[in-house]
Amino acid sequence: MRCQHCGHEVPEGSVFCNRCGYRMSNEVTCSYCHQPMPSTSVFCPHCGKAVDNAVKVASREPVAPAPTMAQRPETTYNEQKRAAQRQANAWQQPEPPRNDDDDDDEDDGGGRSNFNRNLIIGAVLAILAIALLSLLRHCNSQENDRLEARADSAAIIADGSQDPMAVLTAELSRNNLTEDKAYTGCAVRFGSTDPDTPERIVGVTYKDDTDRPFIKLYNLTRDGAQWKTEIGQTKYFDGRSIIMDNSSLIADAMYVPRGVTVDGKQCLYFAFLNHLKGAGEGNNGRVTLCLYDIDNKKLTTLTYDGQIRSRTDGRQYVYCRGPLESTNSSERAFLRQEAANIGAIRVATQDEIDAEEEAKAKEEEEKALAGEENADAKWDHDNAENLGKLKEGEEVKMKPTQYDKPIINMKEIKDKLENDRYLVFLDTKGSVVGFNKNTRKYFTVYAGKNGAASGISFSGDNTVLIKTANGSISYDLVHDKAKNAN
Repeated sequence: MRCQHCGHEVPEGSVFCNRCGYRMSNEVTCSYCHQPMPSTSVFCPHCGKAVDNAVKVASREPVAPAPTMAQRPETTYNEQKRAAQRQANAWQQPEPPRNDDDDDDEDDGGGRSNFNRNLIIGAVLAILAIALLSLLRHCNSQENDRLEARADSAAIIADGSQDPMAVLTAELSRNNLTEDKAYTGCAVRFGSTDPDTPERIVGVTYKDDTDRPFIKLYNLTRDGAQWKTEIGQTKYFDGRSIIMDNSSLIADAMYVPRGVTVDGKQCLYFAFLNHLKGAGEGNNGRVTLCLYDIDNKKLTTLTYDGQIRSRTDGRQYVYCRGPLESTNSSERAFLRQEAANIGAIRVATQDEIDAEEEAKAKEEEEKALAGEENADAKWDHDNAENLGKLKEGEEVKMKPTQYDKPIINMKEIKDKLENDRYLVFLDTKGSVVGFNKNTRKYFTVYAGKNGAASGISFSGDNTVLIKTANGSISYDLVHDKAKNAN
């Protein structure tokens, strides 16, 4: 046999050339069906499997014909040794047959691999970009929704069906005017038939849980679908509480609050309780009526101040004689008229006022006569009528006042009487004072208004005879009865 690669003669039955190591057989075995097939096959003719995936054959790199001894350079022997080694390695690690298009195929496969890799990377980056954009759009959408909600929170329907209290509350929140944590007291809508005059809402907020309670007035003017909000006035009420509800005012909601026109000016009318902090029945209380001129932002008040009392149903009212302020102006005249619709105000009648004046004068007089130092003056005051009857010869029952402490200066005692039950003293001023040993009480027997007493003596067991410049008086210490003894 002769080697097809190098032309060297090899023994019969050789599988490889014993000179260049070239495979003598042109057939290979399919690794799937183990059938022989030409080495140049791309697919197995028996099972149809691709040769590249089924088997690996020895490299088909062309090997130049062996040079003659005259042509071989000194390195030919080493090169042939290395070639033989490569052929041996090729047998141990057979490779698929190659043809002239193998390099192009490998290049195309590498390109396709790079293309696929780049395509995958691009797809992942695109997905990440879309997710990021979606997240940003979601955040922006939420922020826009929040801003739009705030912007539209106070927008009302053209037919005026939305509650003005809700509009006021929403607008205060939208304009960051709720930091004072005040309560919404009332709000009234002022419509307009004039297209040049915008629709308005006027509202009141109040705060009571501070050292300086206050009310704030707000003007809301319709501007398209939104409202323009302005603070009208702030009024403080130091040391007083604020209660702004119709139940406490005992008032009908159709009267308080409401929009009114006074002297051709649109105004908000409202009212509230304005008691001293912690005040209850018997203490001072107030009801304050208010008229707020919308255009001029002017607040007029009328105050009813008096004692807090309770009705039979348990609700409280302020009992007073009338408003503290003068009602000469048209605004206060209107408020005085409206006070009749508030049950928390009770104005006294003239008869009640007269009775109160009399009781007050008596109270002040009694206060002036109170105390041991005023014992004589009180006896004269309490027995003025009895002394007149005594002069006319009548026997009268006197009105003595009992005292726990001495009502006579012991250093000024002029005379003294004593029995088992009483002590009787006469002082230098002409007054007579008794002391009950059983009750340990002091009392005036005679104050000397009809003339100073000059002497005292017992005319019976418990009867004292008092001598005066105008005659003698007999006084029964047990029954407090006196009579003329002349």
